[in-house]
Amino acid sequence: MEHRFWGWALFFCSCTLFLVAASTRFKTNEPNEVKFSYLKYDVEVQDKNVGWMTCAKTPSTSDPTITNYVIDSKVVFNIVTSYTIQFNLSSSYKHNDLYKSNYATKVNGDTQSFSTVNWDGSRYMGWDGTNNNVITSDKITQSIANLYYKEPVGLTQLFSEKFMAMCPIVKTGDYYYVTFPDGKTTTYKYQNGICVWAESKQKLYRIVFRLKEIK
Repeated sequence: MEHRFWGWALFFCSCTLFLVAASTRFKTNEPNEVKFSYLKYDVEVQDKNVGWMTCAKTPSTSDPTITNYVIDSKVVFNIVTSYTIQFNLSSSYKHNDLYKSNYATKVNGDTQSFSTVNWDGSRYMGWDGTNNNVITSDKITQSIANLYYKEPVGLTQLFSEKFMAMCPIVKTGDYYYVTFPDGKTTTYKYQNGICVWAESKQKLYRIVFRLKEIK
């Protein structure tokens, strides 16, 4: 039982978030970056709906060069007792480059993990609650936060806010595979530039994020 619980916790800590193709139809002038501001996904385990995830993309009200991305997720399941897992990721991009992010996962209201990333003018600095880490001096143009809105066409790596690290990404056929530092891989599928489906396989089950609503 405990093993299954931590499997859930680790998955939602990874933000991977992520989604059998959706039947939603839409068009965009830029196939690799859609214009929708709100996405909602059903979260499924073994074909059973256990929760939801939302993604929001909004311009800053104080600085037109800044775009904010926020991902929220809530899942409730029972293993002898009830567990509620909540995930939040917020990242801000300035002139299309990441300049700050905050990540946190809670289980039954208790924070299990968190991280912050900030661009200090010459490099990215990360904080995991214990240590400050120099991440990279190269500008980050795509991360998990905007992965749902922007198909990673041509990329070989992208940034994980949770792990505070660049992660390899490979495209095979219609699917993108992102491998994280913990060894787990999440598969993503896109339609007209938007992520419509993602899957993460665990030892005993698979977790699917399926697009339900866009606006």
